[in-house]
Amino acid sequence: LSRISRETTDLFHGPRYSVISGLGYGAMSAMFMYVNVLAEASGPGTYYTPGSPTMPIFVSGAFQASAMTGLHVCWSLLCAEGVEKRSLPLLMSVLTSHMFVSALTLLNEAGISPLYAILCSYIALAVVGAFTFRRLSGNFMPFFKVL
Repeated sequence: LSRISRETTDLFHGPRYSVISGLGYGAMSAMFMYVNVLAEASGPGTYYTPGSPTMPIFVSGAFQASAMTGLHVCWSLLCAEGVEKRSLPLLMSVLTSHMFVSALTLLNEAGISPLYAILCSYIALAVVGAFTFRRLSGNFMPFFKVL
């Protein structure tokens, strides 16, 4: 952050801050999602998801948290561009996809196999990631400038 702050005085300078905030939101989301799973780990035995007695809850939680982290980076980039260009359809697409993927986590509580929620989350990550890549003109430079 100190390198970025020395290079520019703008409050929001392109996609750099979007990637950084997306990673922050994604990490925070993963921690909140996974802290309940880790709390279960303190006891004896292995816990399985209600919908799939063969998949430990630790595995399904880890896959879901990693998908949400990637999605938060894409959503942050799309949201920043939508605000900058005042594009209501772009902002609504971010909101709609966020609501869809968040609702997928409710499938785990319904007794349905978590594989469906995980598969749908990664499909959403591929679709939103491709849409984000397309919106950023297919240029990987914003991602590499952060490093």
